[in-house]
Amino acid sequence: MTSQIRVDSIVPTTGVPTGGGGGIIQVVSVAKTDTEILSSTTTETLIPDMEATINLHSASNKVLVMVTLWATTGASFLAQYAVLKRGSDNICRGDAAGSRNRATINFGAPTTWDDNNNGVYGPGCISVTHLDSPTATGATTYGLYHADADGLSNALYINRSALDNNSNNFNRLVSSITLMEVSG
Repeated sequence: MTSQIRVDSIVPTTGVPTGGGGGIIQVVSVAKTDTEILSSTTTETLIPDMEATINLHSASNKVLVMVTLWATTGASFLAQYAVLKRGSDNICRGDAAGSRNRATINFGAPTTWDDNNNGVYGPGCISVTHLDSPTATGATTYGLYHADADGLSNALYINRSALDNNSNNFNRLVSSITLMEVSG
């Protein structure tokens, strides 16, 4: 027989702080285990499978968004970036400054380069944690979107290196997006 405990929230033994919340109401997580080679696009485009939806119980609750992404770039990496979105709204990004991209993630150079400027061993791990205040109830979707601002046809490699030879020098990885509804 399997036991189950069902509650709306968990409150610390000392109670909830005045004016505060903090109990975890629910958790949604999506793991991306396959690989992708994303072509260059100047339009912010969803990284496949890097999206999750949570059904919020209260408009006063917050969402803790945690993203782990394994990625490396082709030869040019300066203009490649990603932004975290709630629906179609950009969230968790840097301040505006001239014509610079307002990004959540900037993709840096791979660990090692070969003679053709391919990221040999990479990729690197990028993680983002953001506490969002959506002020809504119901289904709310968060996703990570990629763009290459210079449009120079440099690929972004997800969960693999650019070279990706079949040897034990190369790895396959898992990326994920996790959402936690936190009581307000």
